[in-house]
Amino acid sequence: MHYHRDKHATISVITHKRKDLASIDEYLRDCEQQFEVEYIKKLTTTEQAWSDVMKSTNATLNNRGKNIVLECLQFGGNREFWNGLNSEQEIRKYFDACYAYAVHKIGFLHTHENIICAVIVTEPNRRNLFVFYLPITEVWQAKVMSSNKSGRGNKLQMRDESGTPMYRQRVEIDNPRLSHSEFWKARGGLSSYSDLQEDFFEKISKKYGAERGDSLSLVKNTTERQRERFCRTDGDSLDALYFDDMPF
Repeated sequence: MHYHRDKHATISVITHKRKDLASIDEYLRDCEQQFEVEYIKKLTTTEQAWSDVMKSTNATLNNRGKNIVLECLQFGGNREFWNGLNSEQEIRKYFDACYAYAVHKIGFLHTHENIICAVIVTEPNRRNLFVFYLPITEVWQAKVMSSNKSGRGNKLQMRDESGTPMYRQRVEIDNPRLSHSEFWKARGGLSSYSDLQEDFFEKISKKYGAERGDSLSLVKNTTERQRERFCRTDGDSLDALYFDDMPF
């Protein structure tokens, strides 16, 4: 009796804080020693590349210890999906399409400028394309401040008649903001992750024979090794895209 498994191609988002950057270099070195690695865009060190992009884009960061400062789009698939492609050339063509999709979806002004690394890692039983990028956005919601001040002398945010805090949209191409929450607000807010999965399926993966499955949580789209390296657990705070300062 043969059990048929659907062909699934996956896209997931992995997030990193500043203290995580060195571990990315270590992970890539490990991959280079153990697996087949092909760079579409190679970096020197993650920290240096991150700093270079911040400078080239003139991006600002409201620095807090919990800030997410780097993200990774991870493209993968199950064995049935890869077996459904006819050759290594077709697999590479698929990953090239994934990278072009990433540039359009997460690229600053749809360019490569905020992407610091893109690498294909081929393991014995798994293939992935990792696209590391800074979540830089030229559009964000800024607080509308009133002339009222707190007891400490700080200006207070203006509120409407119902007491809801007020925001206004800012657009700053020459001085964008590095902000995980604002980056994803600009891409759909609370539904941004499910929207990303559906959009990727419609535009890319179904053209290569993938079938639409149920949305998976972020932690389920990472390998056991990655879970251990980045201290991921099922149900942790990164198991869904979250926004700690959304105005709604």
